[in-house]
Amino acid sequence: MKINAVTLDAVGGPVQVEEVDLEQPHEGEVLVKMGASGVCHSDQHSITGQHPADLPCVLGHEGAGEVVAVGLGVSRVKVGDHIALNWQPNCGNCFYCDRSEHALCREVTKTVWSGYMADGTSRISRDGKPLLHYSGVSTWADHMVVDQACCEVIPDEVPYEVAAIIGCAVATGVGAAIYRGQVSPDHRVVVVGAGGVGLSAIMGASMAGAKQIIAVDQSPEKELIARELGATDFILSSDSDVEQVLEMTESRGADVVIEAIGIPRLQQIWLDGVRPGGKLVLVGVPSVEDDSTFGSANLIRMQKTITGSYFSTTDTGKAIRDLCEAYLKGLLPIDRLISRRVRINEIQDALNWMLTGKEGRIVITFD
Repeated sequence: MKINAVTLDAVGGPVQVEEVDLEQPHEGEVLVKMGASGVCHSDQHSITGQHPADLPCVLGHEGAGEVVAVGLGVSRVKVGDHIALNWQPNCGNCFYCDRSEHALCREVTKTVWSGYMADGTSRISRDGKPLLHYSGVSTWADHMVVDQACCEVIPDEVPYEVAAIIGCAVATGVGAAIYRGQVSPDHRVVVVGAGGVGLSAIMGASMAGAKQIIAVDQSPEKELIARELGATDFILSSDSDVEQVLEMTESRGADVVIEAIGIPRLQQIWLDGVRPGGKLVLVGVPSVEDDSTFGSANLIRMQKTITGSYFSTTDTGKAIRDLCEAYLKGLLPIDRLISRRVRINEIQDALNWMLTGKEGRIVITFD
């Protein structure tokens, strides 16, 4: 079948929207009619080469839609199901899964992330030549074939655009606050960077009942949305951010600081914004070529903790289901995170808007 998709042929781009060919699903595979797809910095990082992708490919990793066909042996979903796409499924029974460290499982993702389906071939092609599946899901297309392991059934009441961003930004930010930060009601929390992940961390900290949530961002436009999602305070970023946090926290610092940008210099600076005995959660991912340096004496004497937080940091499928339920209960105002909706042919405009740093989350919507 013919589909419209966003392709990337070379590092640096440009991306282009074009008509390509998509095969019907093979055994264990599912054909999804996409309802919405998020526009994420991770896609931009692949375009720039900061986090290299195998090329040429169809981009996109946040998505939700309807199952319209299934291959032989599919038992996880059926035609008509509404699903969110999960780019990091887990096997459930490896060394890490047995220890509830599902985010570290690679038994399934080593295949999903290969750019090919389980049989070593691609379902997408252009002029008879294969295009690769980005993160196993390639959601920047009106239809896509995915492995059934990447499909999480969601309630019909959850809008596709909400489910799409739950599948990465929201699960990542909420996971950083709830699971890695272990935010509790007596905590003072700082979230550095009010992008999609940072705003989701604010929602997570708010859902956990944190008594103070300080959002830090260089864009004044972010203050309104940060406060709408649960921030109690907002700092317009400058050279005195840490000093301001110390003033706001009785000179101790925050119980939990969540760095959601991925800049090594900021990761280093914000250790000083963590109170003795507190925790620095690193969820923003720098370039693989960049390193952060921390003073170990301060870390040891002050008994501070630095921890990484990747995607949901827990069973991703369960996280998607739980977050959909929290949204339906009114505990997570995820729809307010969406600041702009675009059509697929506006993808370059969407990337440009994202890079201004003024947006919440941009989503592509499909008919």
